[in-house]
Amino acid sequence: MTFPEPPCAECAEQLEYSVEILRYVCGNFQCSALGMEIPVWRALQQSGLAAPATTGLPRPVRRGLPVPWVAPWTADYVFWFALDGARCAAAHNQWLCQVCGDELPDEAWVLATPEGQVLQAALHNTCKDLALEFCPHLSSADTRAVPMLVSRDALFADGHPLRNAGPSDPLYLQQWQVTT
Repeated sequence: MTFPEPPCAECAEQLEYSVEILRYVCGNFQCSALGMEIPVWRALQQSGLAAPATTGLPRPVRRGLPVPWVAPWTADYVFWFALDGARCAAAHNQWLCQVCGDELPDEAWVLATPEGQVLQAALHNTCKDLALEFCPHLSSADTRAVPMLVSRDALFADGHPLRNAGPSDPLYLQQWQVTT
């Protein structure tokens, strides 16, 4: 499999993609960024290879699958198992759908584990159905994602009601929990 090859922002040498950590790494021994892990979304943005963040439905399709708004991708490749931290943080902080990127109504769907841990961010009903149909991670026996219709008031982050929790950061996303 051929991955996009963005240059290092520090030395301009080609970054190496690590499938094990789902990040890029600079391998230039003369570079100050040697061995530093760079999130896919940041490497693609810095190099100008990132596809534009289009919102709404229908979603762009690659390899027969709709590309979620929070997936980092280029014109030729989608990083299905990586997330765009900046878009995830925006979805958290601005109450946007993780699949289409559009604003959510007061009540939206989340996909949560049986223990109430939310998988990323909220979704529209149509986008929830799209995610459950096409994302193998969500339908796996390990995840056991359960759709739940919630308002922001039913969500907590780091033990605080979501409205009172600190904002998510592209490098530190709040972990949401559903209260019942």
